[in-house]
Amino acid sequence: MKKMLLLLSLWQAISLSGESYGEKISLKRIPCVEEGAMAVALEQKTLWVAGSKGTLFAFDVSRPNAPKLIRKLRVSKGCRQMAVRDGIAAIAGRQSGMVLVDIRNPEKPEILSRYQSIELATGIDLTEEYAYIGNRIYGVETVDISNPRRPRFLGNFLTEEAQSVKVSGTRVFAGDWAAGQIRIADASNPASLKLAGCIRLDGFGDGLDVQGELLFASTGHHRKSGPRSLRSGNGHAVEIWNIRNSARPERLSIFRFPRFYNLGNDYWTVRVSGKYAFCADTHNGFFILNISDPKKPFCVGHAKLEEIVVEKRYDAEGNVLENSSLPDALSSLAIGEGVVYLCGQKTGLYLAELPGIASPRKPESFPKRKAHPPPFPEVKGFAVYRTDGMVREAAVCGNVAFLAASEDGIHSVRLGERSIEPLHQYSQKFAFDLKIRGKTLYVAENEKGIGVYRIRENGLLEPEAQIAMPWGLDCQRIWAPEKTDILIVSDHGGWIFFLNVRDPKKAKEVFRHNQVGIVYSDLMTHQLVGGRYLFFNWHNSGYAWYDTAGGSVALANWKRTRFATHRGGAASLGNLCLAVADGGYYLLRPNQDGMPSEWKRIRIAGKTLVGVPSVNGNTVVLSYRRTGEITVLDICDPLRPVWDRIRSLTVPGMPGTVCFFRNRMVIPAGYAGVYWELEREKLRSAPERNK
Repeated sequence: MKKMLLLLSLWQAISLSGESYGEKISLKRIPCVEEGAMAVALEQKTLWVAGSKGTLFAFDVSRPNAPKLIRKLRVSKGCRQMAVRDGIAAIAGRQSGMVLVDIRNPEKPEILSRYQSIELATGIDLTEEYAYIGNRIYGVETVDISNPRRPRFLGNFLTEEAQSVKVSGTRVFAGDWAAGQIRIADASNPASLKLAGCIRLDGFGDGLDVQGELLFASTGHHRKSGPRSLRSGNGHAVEIWNIRNSARPERLSIFRFPRFYNLGNDYWTVRVSGKYAFCADTHNGFFILNISDPKKPFCVGHAKLEEIVVEKRYDAEGNVLENSSLPDALSSLAIGEGVVYLCGQKTGLYLAELPGIASPRKPESFPKRKAHPPPFPEVKGFAVYRTDGMVREAAVCGNVAFLAASEDGIHSVRLGERSIEPLHQYSQKFAFDLKIRGKTLYVAENEKGIGVYRIRENGLLEPEAQIAMPWGLDCQRIWAPEKTDILIVSDHGGWIFFLNVRDPKKAKEVFRHNQVGIVYSDLMTHQLVGGRYLFFNWHNSGYAWYDTAGGSVALANWKRTRFATHRGGAASLGNLCLAVADGGYYLLRPNQDGMPSEWKRIRIAGKTLVGVPSVNGNTVVLSYRRTGEITVLDICDPLRPVWDRIRSLTVPGMPGTVCFFRNRMVIPAGYAGVYWELEREKLRSAPERNK
């Protein structure tokens, strides 16, 4: 009777008032999640909440409407999404990768392992044996978690921008963000997902759920159709699709939420149970849809979280908005018995009491599937050396290459005429990135900070110092320009830090800078431009020049504008800077000012230039990590580059920045290892220069 009365009141709210979002629902704030809540999941009688600063909270929900905190555990530097199954919680933490936690005993949760994903771990879903991680433009990564203490890379499925992931049956679904689509993959072989279909959405893609033959897709930001004047902010919706046939999905309906736009806090999530869809739409709040007829969904209730004041944020054009007041962003939700638990990105945990409406679904069971990782193909003309980890970057000193092999530590190898000879392995050191200056090796060692080593004979390393990162961050990117005592570091967050390491045991921060956006990749010139400046290609927020004159560091000039993305870096040509952007590159004078729209872009007919550039004499090599494409350019005349088609190639794995020995390429290529170019093939014919 209580259920019928509640449903009747919700229906009357729509029919009598004419409001399309139904009755306003009261929310109850649950204390104890002090840092803000990012993700939430329910397993049996325990509610697990992943906090915005990396704490995992366990609540006893034997009484669903009265959660009681029983334990909290620091698991990461930050959390984004979470999935639970069979006593395991998998938490995706962006730059912190994935953490697996044993949650069988809620009073004593235990961290089982940490796994560094291919890129920023954003989406996550699980079966009993496999984790599927959404790594944005790098796709969906399959990880074997049958032994949760030793997760193992199996394969990667390339997508446009995988923000969220859902597994159902023998299919994996990925919500592609700016592309506004759902990629459907056949996961019969979990190690080698195959594209089975694609859904075109009418907004930016993100969260999704599957119930039977129906897929529910949350969208946000901007519409993809209709008059352009009405698209901005009008992409917030839930779309319902019939996915019986992956190759020919059928859209049944769209239910739209209020028009809204805010750059940042982009969380759009839907969870379905029975005849209701429970929707989280960032600052727009919480919505309940009746989906009894999936062709005609209607909203029976809504709520917004507490308002917060944002001292400073930016709109789509980069304009600063001061002291903006808006409801907190609703980042995730979970369905309990008679309640729905809601995550406030700043304000913590809430619940909505919905007796007779909210009821958790039984977890889906999955058929046993054996993974068969495909072998890496041979690359003609190259020797190869593989480690047990992902070779993210390499640096060369003489005939020795040092490899940053993630969990497998630091490797040193000798580059022979036609082979790669292993020398030493330092497995106790985590290695994300490394650079050489003189006879010193600087290593980005994640949570341990910066390792400093003297390079001895035969690739032997002698520890010299261990430098902590500012603010207690993890170290994931590092630059060490020659003719300076400066080291630049980042954690893939939004800041870069300049340290004076003349005496590495007394390293001192001398400057820091943030310019909106994230330091996703190798975006700074490795060496000085004009003997004085460093150039940074900030992702989607312009450029910056840093002056190192006199041993200090200062921001020389900068522009916040749409210029390059993290797919294009920059390199020093001595007295010029080569900055990759817009399918070509720009040649910039030291500390060149102005807007990129005023600069001359150099292109090659029929070829899109993209990637992080490396310079070796009159050769520039672009390494595009997403696709493995290595583009070799002859820049004897930098204004008229020649594309060396014969020497260019595509490597398996996801290559880092190319370095050189004896004018040959050394290519760090992720799980494919490191490739060392053998004798260069002679050109069959001289390439023609661009007209």
